[in-house]
Amino acid sequence: MNLTHRDYFKIAFPFIISTVTQPLLGAVDTAVIGKLGIAELIGGVAIGTVIMNTLYWLFGFFRVSTTGQSAIALGKNSHVDQASSLFRPCVLALCVGLSFIALQSLIWMGAEWVISPDAMVGQNAKVYFDIMIFGAPFVLLNYTIIGWLMGQAKAKETLFTQVFGNVLNIVLDLVFVLYFDMGIAGVAIATLIAQITTFVIGAILVLKTCQFSLFEYIRTAKMSRKDLKVVASSNMDLLLRTVCILVFFNMMARVGSQLGSDVLAANAILMQVTFLISYMFDGIANASSVFAGKAVGQKDSKLLDNVIKLNTQWTTGFIIVLTLLTLLFKQQIVMLFTTLPKLIELYLAMSPWLLVFPLVAGYGLTFYGIFTGTGTTRPVRNSSFITLMVFLIVQFVGVQLWGNHGLWLAFILFYVGRFVFLYPYIGQVKQKCL
Repeated sequence: MNLTHRDYFKIAFPFIISTVTQPLLGAVDTAVIGKLGIAELIGGVAIGTVIMNTLYWLFGFFRVSTTGQSAIALGKNSHVDQASSLFRPCVLALCVGLSFIALQSLIWMGAEWVISPDAMVGQNAKVYFDIMIFGAPFVLLNYTIIGWLMGQAKAKETLFTQVFGNVLNIVLDLVFVLYFDMGIAGVAIATLIAQITTFVIGAILVLKTCQFSLFEYIRTAKMSRKDLKVVASSNMDLLLRTVCILVFFNMMARVGSQLGSDVLAANAILMQVTFLISYMFDGIANASSVFAGKAVGQKDSKLLDNVIKLNTQWTTGFIIVLTLLTLLFKQQIVMLFTTLPKLIELYLAMSPWLLVFPLVAGYGLTFYGIFTGTGTTRPVRNSSFITLMVFLIVQFVGVQLWGNHGLWLAFILFYVGRFVFLYPYIGQVKQKCL
């Protein structure tokens, strides 16, 4: 298969649009609460978001691994493999999501101990958490459904599912908070409703677009102890990689909290901008994951080479565009989140770090998709661990010397390492097509 820019665009564009709407949720939550003009409320949403994202990111491999297995199954054109790549992770996702609800008290106590927020910030975060935890089963099921649709190259369906749910969330945010004055509870309820709606829409689209009857293969959901061991083993590398990233983000929140409520709130806004940029790159990674998985399924080394080439070209283009946009609209971006002079001052003082973020983060975020799409997960785990060690050392020294700037230096170096320590393993990816 000769992969052209047009072929890549047809898959990448919907994925980029759909994935970039995800961090918009956190951004809108922060912006809507920010309009109320209370730093402790912004900090509460920031802490609550970190806690929930910790839970979801810990099992984010449900989407990543499902996309890879679904793409490989598509390349093989095997109905059994396609069905099992959906049903098995759905069963696991449902079990994990229900476990979160059952263990919610322990989860909150552990998160509160790790982050150690100020009393008022912690109180607001608790309100957010108590509502959001009931969306856990739906979020994890959404990961598997969207991952499966991505792997099947159902770009339009993926786009519709995510965009509809996320736009609904944004609209309900505005209505519940700015119109009904429900505060943080309104933000959380809006998100919960959107999560349930997204699951329903995704499930309908899976059944509607599948080229064969999935229910004829429902037996593939049943896993023996051996099957479960294989699934767990294949996902363990991604789980450990996710743990490294979660430690990273939670340390950002913990250290930011120790630097004061204003710094925590300003960092929350900065982080939302980096999330938006990261998810744009994630759209490219998703497209590369689909084509790379298909290349492995078909044992097509030429297709894999084309994927690597186009991934590099598209990432470079996005780095240039995103850097220019961040530079040109620096003032306008912060005004979307808050009008508090102190927070604006802190944001602008730290904004130079945002200018270098696309360059240092882009290649690592997109090449990661090629590795996961082909099931080459061990290098992802190893590179993440090494990168985390670099971050922990630099932030420990840097914060003592330069305060918040030291923290953001460590943040930037973490993203540098995600490419520097991963790319040397690209040969292992190519071996899978031989």
